[in-house]
Amino acid sequence: MASCNNPCPSECENVFDMVHVSYLIRGGTRVMWLLNPEFKDPNPWSFQLQVGFTGNPDADDWINVGSPVTNSCYAIDSSRRVYGATQYTHYRVVLTTPEGTYYSRPVNKDGVLSKRDWLLAAEIIRKERLRFKLSAQEGYLLKYRANGDDCTRCTDIQLQEPTDPYCPQCKGTGRQCGYFYPMACIWADLSPKAHRMHIDDQGVRGTVSDVVVTARMLMFPLIDELDVWVSASTDDRYYIQTIQHISEIRGVPIIANVELRLAPYSDVVYEIEIPQQTEAIQTVTCA
Repeated sequence: MASCNNPCPSECENVFDMVHVSYLIRGGTRVMWLLNPEFKDPNPWSFQLQVGFTGNPDADDWINVGSPVTNSCYAIDSSRRVYGATQYTHYRVVLTTPEGTYYSRPVNKDGVLSKRDWLLAAEIIRKERLRFKLSAQEGYLLKYRANGDDCTRCTDIQLQEPTDPYCPQCKGTGRQCGYFYPMACIWADLSPKAHRMHIDDQGVRGTVSDVVVTARMLMFPLIDELDVWVSASTDDRYYIQTIQHISEIRGVPIIANVELRLAPYSDVVYEIEIPQQTEAIQTVTCA
């Protein structure tokens, strides 16, 4: 009888708050994850995406997808996994830190949706993306770091809170690096801008003129408050303040109205480089 060396029993600690699969049949599936905010293992964090075909965490058919990514919040499976009529692909994420190895629970492309509901959601998303190509702006998403190493420059040791909203090291988040690597192809259908001039209630910024924009956005990938949306055409950077779901299936958000507040051009968030923008500029220059 063949022996099986199982590296992760099913009762192992689950440090993942969420694993979300944005599935594409032809390949290019995006898998996102969030860790429990109380997870405190030291960096570096290495994430390895794995694919399996049973959904059993104790099975021996899990294989690595691509190379590990460091201190990231998503990975992409560029391969087409299924050619028949039955969809059985499952994904999980393996996190390796200096203190241990952790496995997420397996997630399939349906998530919490039945096959019928998932097909309905996929059709809604397809039509919404066609609409976006005619009316929306393309951009990038900077995912806010909710956990990780505390900023060594501005974190208050007693309160464990950042003390400098313009800190060049954590970008005001209180976490090292502040945001994850930018996610491309994030569309936003922006409403006309609204301006409001007022005195800052906390007396920090003085007289300010905030620019507020409402945007219609897909919730694939999932977006959260405190994330930053970057316009690909203008490089304007907006803090996501409020998210109101306008379309859900079985409690799974599909489309949302998102309140965006334009960051002042002096904001430290503009110091974050968007590698995809640099590559696009180099391509145009070379052409």
